[in-house]
Amino acid sequence: MNAARAPQGGEAAVSATAILALALPSSTMFLLATLVGIAMIRFAAALGPDAVAAVNAGARLYNVFIALAAGINAGALALIANAWGAGRRVEAERYLELSLAVAALLGVAITLLTWLGAGPLLGLFDLDPGAHAESVSYTRWLALFYAPIALYLVLASGLRAAGDARTPMLFALLVNGVSLGLAWRWSIAPPFGLQPHVRYIALGLGLGNVAGVVAALALWRAGRLALAPARRDAGSRRRLKALWQVGYPAALEQGLLQLGIIAFLWVVAQYGTAAFTAYGTSISLLSLAMVIGFGFSVAVSVMVGQQLGAGSPANARLVALRALRLTVVTLSVPGLILAYYAHPVALWLTGNEGIAAHAVPILYAFTLALPMLAVEFCLGGALRGAGDTRFPLLNVLAGLIVVRFGLALLFYHLGLGVNWIYATLIADYAVKNALLVWRFRSDRWMKPLRAEAPLARA
Repeated sequence: MNAARAPQGGEAAVSATAILALALPSSTMFLLATLVGIAMIRFAAALGPDAVAAVNAGARLYNVFIALAAGINAGALALIANAWGAGRRVEAERYLELSLAVAALLGVAITLLTWLGAGPLLGLFDLDPGAHAESVSYTRWLALFYAPIALYLVLASGLRAAGDARTPMLFALLVNGVSLGLAWRWSIAPPFGLQPHVRYIALGLGLGNVAGVVAALALWRAGRLALAPARRDAGSRRRLKALWQVGYPAALEQGLLQLGIIAFLWVVAQYGTAAFTAYGTSISLLSLAMVIGFGFSVAVSVMVGQQLGAGSPANARLVALRALRLTVVTLSVPGLILAYYAHPVALWLTGNEGIAAHAVPILYAFTLALPMLAVEFCLGGALRGAGDTRFPLLNVLAGLIVVRFGLALLFYHLGLGVNWIYATLIADYAVKNALLVWRFRSDRWMKPLRAEAPLARA
């Protein structure tokens, strides 16, 4: 499992084959997680519409936690990839060890905050009383496992930054296989003769993550992975500062993203529980297409960081452009297929005609936006891999908060139908695309990690 190597020089280092070697395992890992997320909705559907709403609402707060963890992931990935590309293996290992410690502390803190704040936060969705109660229960039980989930995410990011995308994929098979089995079983027959409830789906999901992180950390401690524990030195404070400088804008970006989505969902929820549930269900379905983009985004981030570490900004730019062409094609095909079968798939997943009817226009709107999503994945991934995490933050502020939420709120107050609310996402991605292309065409996005490169070489 420790066969990862530093990148080779020349254009071959950023060939389509090299990009796919990183992107496809990462996409597979995200696909597995997405399929499990869809399965959670399907398991919950057998418990009633309130349980489905609980899984969708709980996913929104879970994504806030993931957003905060993304700051650590982004910082770790950029700095580890840069150090690895510069041939500084021990420095990469020290960044990983520091990132794991920060992730564990963050997971514990967010668990406590979620237990205290789940009720009021979920109350923002204006769900029916039954759906709200089940949402609080599901969210709190899942929050018990935030610390091991954070550890797993950071370790997987660190390995990918070192060029090993295959091992995280294998761990994902374990995590999602155990999660799927336990959640399915306990949605029907919980342990100890307890009555079926959506909280036991969360319990199964969490224990699956524990199984994966225990196995991953055991192999890491034994030195069986691409990166191993490193002896501590006097540079921890310097590394923590670098991790903070690259990571906190990414955390703010993802936090703002989730808060923006929650605000947008508040507008959607004003049209009823069916509209709210349909949006969450549609996002889960569309994730089947978007995981491809996530995989390419990770690959671009890793390879840009490595190439900048190796002193090749031309290759860093080239990898983003090549990945973009690949992503547009591979992202659009599954999206078009899903849009064609939108109604029967949504009806099968939710078992509710009203929810399925709302899901169809959402799926159509996202299908139109898929080429724009490809731009966001690849060019945004390039910026993050270079350590430019501030511009994506401003991009989310402009696109999601000002454009999507602003238009949705305006349309709601004008009394327009819910389909107008769904359509605002197209305007959101159009604005973000224009800003990303402008930023990428300049050289300023490469400067942040160049400034950190001496730290990685120290």
